[in-house]
Amino acid sequence: MAGGSAAELILFIAAIVIAASVAGTLTSEVDRVSDAISAKSLGVAGEIRADTEIVSDAGAGVYNRSGDGNVTIHVRNTGASDLPADPGTVDVVLDGAYVTDVNVSVVDGGETWHRGDVVTIEFAPATALDPGDHRLKLVVRGDEEVFRFRTE
Repeated sequence: MAGGSAAELILFIAAIVIAASVAGTLTSEVDRVSDAISAKSLGVAGEIRADTEIVSDAGAGVYNRSGDGNVTIHVRNTGASDLPADPGTVDVVLDGAYVTDVNVSVVDGGETWHRGDVVTIEFAPATALDPGDHRLKLVVRGDEEVFRFRTE
């Protein structure tokens, strides 16, 4: 009889150890998932804070307005945070080609692109634009805008 009780005690202790191991593993996995969700939400919150709208009129002509062969567009900061008005803030792709030399300036002056402010983005395409349709993609801290315009 004593042998049966000892076997049951051993099985009971083994069951408790296994249950504790499973509970510990589940707890650590829940913590990892929670940390991953928190990290992702911070990234998404930063992208939401950076929101822009291209306010240029495609019909008014954005290419070669001043005779220097530049493309000039106006972009409003509609996001919840201020952005620096410098070329490192924006990425421009024109007709599938990445543009490296971009000038960004706040229309009302200043170094900071406040919420509601408009900036002028100006750049010279690598080659003169042929007459026809063109596509400009603007990326500002994860926010993507597409602008289509036509040249004569």
